[in-house]
Amino acid sequence: MEFLFNPAIAREEWNEFIVRHSGSFLQSFEWSGFQEKAGNTVARIVIKKDGVIVLCANAIFHTLPFRKAYWYVPYGPVIAETVQEKEKIIRFFHEKFSLSAGKEVVFIKIEPEEMEAGNMFADIGTQGAASQPQETVIIDCALSEEEMLSQMKPKTRYNIKVAERHGVKIISPDDQTKLDPEIFLSLLSATAARHRFRTHTERYYRTMLEALVPRERVVMKDGCFARLFFAQYEGAVIASALVVFFAHRATYVHGASDDAQKNVMAPYVLHWEIMKYAKQAGYAEYDLWGVATERSSDEIKRKWGGFSRFKLGFGGSVVERPGAYDFTLRPLWYIIYRGVKKASRIRSWLKRS
Repeated sequence: MEFLFNPAIAREEWNEFIVRHSGSFLQSFEWSGFQEKAGNTVARIVIKKDGVIVLCANAIFHTLPFRKAYWYVPYGPVIAETVQEKEKIIRFFHEKFSLSAGKEVVFIKIEPEEMEAGNMFADIGTQGAASQPQETVIIDCALSEEEMLSQMKPKTRYNIKVAERHGVKIISPDDQTKLDPEIFLSLLSATAARHRFRTHTERYYRTMLEALVPRERVVMKDGCFARLFFAQYEGAVIASALVVFFAHRATYVHGASDDAQKNVMAPYVLHWEIMKYAKQAGYAEYDLWGVATERSSDEIKRKWGGFSRFKLGFGGSVVERPGAYDFTLRPLWYIIYRGVKKASRIRSWLKRS
């Protein structure tokens, strides 16, 4: 087998492999390009067997104090579904990536999307803290609109009708000539402040919009791109959602709303219209991107309880992912890192108590 670190590879070839083997948008060529524009160091890793690609991985470099760092592979690596000896490929990936990682790297965080690969990584890695949702709700857009509505909870269907009766208007990506992305950024900032949750920097979101939201209306079926959706009430935008489209799936990545108008239930009709938009555009699934369930940790339940009830109300299927595994390269520094992270969580808990 051949391990290639940042090889010259065309966008079309990379994405074709990721799509064919059911990879996430986080492993798309465009997502790694966005990360580079956001100022992050990114490595594209390819493994070939007999000249044929059997593994691809986007890895993002994160710095730590004392000139240390780690690599992070979100929802990856993506391994060919048809290939034999997956475990052998995973061990080869672990061995070669560890050698190429760099002297300052303390560990490599792997967060596979499929359970089979997760079980294999568990044999050679330490269970780490997941950065992406371990459980999510996926709506089947192949269903008819009537079937999608029927699988929702009665309260969710009722709230969609409430929003419609209030005259909430959804501004789709095809009708946004008069709407500025600044509206989304402003709503997002207000929502984060209201609910006291951490977000990325404003520069990060601006870069994401510039890199992934196309100016033209052309739907790029062979690529990864994002679209903004807005809910308007009495002439004002009161809710918004950023949705990423890749392969067969639309994924709700970021959302925001105006709490002053929560009685008109705009987020309910907003997501219903996004589902219909995805269906009409030929996407098979709508991923609501992370929920807390009975299997979730107490911390996740506390953080995600409210919006999880909202998302679960749309029905669909709860999909479980294996979580994260850390390949330790510097054991002492890794122990220090885990200790600092644990102390930080304790401090946060004490502040809330």
